[in-house]
Amino acid sequence: MDLGLKDKVVVVTGASRGIGRAIAQAFAAEGARVAALARTADDLARTVEMLEGEAGAHLALTCDVTDPDQAASALDRVRSELGGLDVLVNNAGRRQNFSRLDTLELEEWRLAIEANLSSVFYMSRAAATSMIEQRSGSIVNISSIAGPVAFASIGAYSAAKAGVIALTKVMAIEWAEFGIRTNSVAPGWTESYMNYELRTDPANRELFESIRDQVVMKRFADPSETANAVLFLAGDSASYITGETIFVDGGWTAEGWVAD
Repeated sequence: MDLGLKDKVVVVTGASRGIGRAIAQAFAAEGARVAALARTADDLARTVEMLEGEAGAHLALTCDVTDPDQAASALDRVRSELGGLDVLVNNAGRRQNFSRLDTLELEEWRLAIEANLSSVFYMSRAAATSMIEQRSGSIVNISSIAGPVAFASIGAYSAAKAGVIALTKVMAIEWAEFGIRTNSVAPGWTESYMNYELRTDPANRELFESIRDQVVMKRFADPSETANAVLFLAGDSASYITGETIFVDGGWTAEGWVAD
């Protein structure tokens, strides 16, 4: 199926590894020109090396997306060097240290909100300027199953990811008249660097198996499965879809989670 992404200019934040890298690879495989953004230059360079396409088709930019000035400057470079901006994927985020809300360090709260929610606003706001002018564009925000389902001990992360879903809907409503579609993808348990120790450390074996078995499909997702949902929402096949969230969670939210 032709998703209509060939030669589109796509920005992917948090693209240095994991789900972000898989998303960047998937867009490049469809013939898109990808600008990969992250804070870590070495891993980012590796991502761009892995992308299909002609030399110079893609761009690696180190950027702290929690800084609105850096976000705006990065998108200015993308427009200048790649010739425009058609799709923005807000994937960047960070984990939160486990803590009850009453003992949560205020700095930990701030970092979680800035990385997982404010960055989405900063990047989308900066992208909207040219998308409104060209009267077209697609924004896909990465939320989490921790958005609609409250996760104790990671309250800041959960609140931020719930905020991403709400922000996605507001963007969809406000920018629809300019031809901009905005949707989100909420991954469930995924084989990524964020849970590498959970999946590989023998000391965590019992916990890992317990979590895995709570998933209807009895496995963690591959990052490419989230990337597939992102490509669908960004492409022509989703031309009448905006303000929606697709859950890539193996049925986890359909059944509901019950703690042992």
